[in-house]
Amino acid sequence: MSRSIPAKHSVTVTENERGLLETEGGKLVFTEYRGRQCALLLRGGRLIAASFFDHEKGSMIGAVYIGKVKNIAKNIDACFVEIGEGEICFLPLKKAAAPFLTNRRFDGRLLAGDELLVQVERDAQKNKQASVTANISLSNDYFAIVLGSPRMGFSAKLTKEQKEAAVDFLERNAFLEDGILSRDPQRLLPQAAREGFGAALGKEALEGLPPMGLIVRTRFGELAGQEEMLEHFYGLTEEFFRMVRDGRTRQCFQCLRSAPPAWEAAVQGMASPGEYGEIVTDREELYESLSAYCAAHMPEKHLRFYSEQGLPLYSLYALESKMETALRPKVWLKSGGYLVIEVTEALTVIDVNSGKYETGKDAGEAIRRLNHEAAEEIALQLRLRNLSGIILVDFVNMEGKENGQALLEHLRFLVRHDRVKTTVVDMTPLGLVEITRKKQRSSLAEQFKEG
Repeated sequence: MSRSIPAKHSVTVTENERGLLETEGGKLVFTEYRGRQCALLLRGGRLIAASFFDHEKGSMIGAVYIGKVKNIAKNIDACFVEIGEGEICFLPLKKAAAPFLTNRRFDGRLLAGDELLVQVERDAQKNKQASVTANISLSNDYFAIVLGSPRMGFSAKLTKEQKEAAVDFLERNAFLEDGILSRDPQRLLPQAAREGFGAALGKEALEGLPPMGLIVRTRFGELAGQEEMLEHFYGLTEEFFRMVRDGRTRQCFQCLRSAPPAWEAAVQGMASPGEYGEIVTDREELYESLSAYCAAHMPEKHLRFYSEQGLPLYSLYALESKMETALRPKVWLKSGGYLVIEVTEALTVIDVNSGKYETGKDAGEAIRRLNHEAAEEIALQLRLRNLSGIILVDFVNMEGKENGQALLEHLRFLVRHDRVKTTVVDMTPLGLVEITRKKQRSSLAEQFKEG
């Protein structure tokens, strides 16, 4: 007796859709999945990073406020700062060594009732308050100004010649004073601004202004000449001194600089521009914002609007299965080994297992290769799952101290590409590798549950 088997529903992939799937290089994709806005970084068919966000409840990271110190907690070397009615943030005192106080001159002490500029570094999560710093940082694509430190810094990706060109530019225009960035607006502002609000910035507004550091970013190397350099430098310094003026004249709890919208934070924070060549979205309202942003900041990127009705963008990139894989504790390696990732309240534990991996005759070399493959996958999973805090990795045991050191160096090289600060600390006597990763936003699993 035969039985009829229902035919599977088939979807015809159009030429436009096929082109999206076959385009070489990475893609930054903005779409909607299960009613949530999301940003995805895809490369070679793999999901490298993901972020879910809501329009109504965006991140506060990067926002600058005039806050008020509520109390000092000397036992934990920190204080608590109010940035809005009932909104209390955590401020480590080491990040307030040289604060910009707006109600008095800083005398080396931070006191309850002091009003100061703070910038949000980490959003509130679960039962933890948001974290802020008094080391305010303003940046554009080419430079960054950091308040509270006189350090001059350069992107590690700049060549020696590009770094020398940056120093020459700064010295030739007298932006440096005794080797550090000047605090004089008459030096750092364009002529029109010097005669305008720059002239109104008297000693009172600048009193107590901490040292200012400057970082020359990677894209400085793309600037062709003096005029372009001045345009981007002056754009940043003008924004900075306007913030200084507003900090002196506005009332406490005012927001001096808003956090970027969630989609812009994703563009800036999920990947370096070199990791993708194309941005794709099926959200019409977002396409307009992305178009304006790309024209101003990334004219070399190809922006595509996906308008096919038969196959949603999240289905085209198989987001359902990719998310299921990204949230699963077990991660298979190509060699047959696998990782087990367990997140606890205190730390994250990653166990490397040989699984179906066949070592062959040279077991030592086989285990070395397995651990190096696992390190590559771990670096990707930390970023994809947005794991943070203390992370312990139990690699397969290897003989020889030099093999352990080589593994640590390989892992350190891999995590350098992470946009979030990640530090491979060391290997314990028990053979566990210690990693710390800065906590800024919720993990991918927590973001997904929030929906």
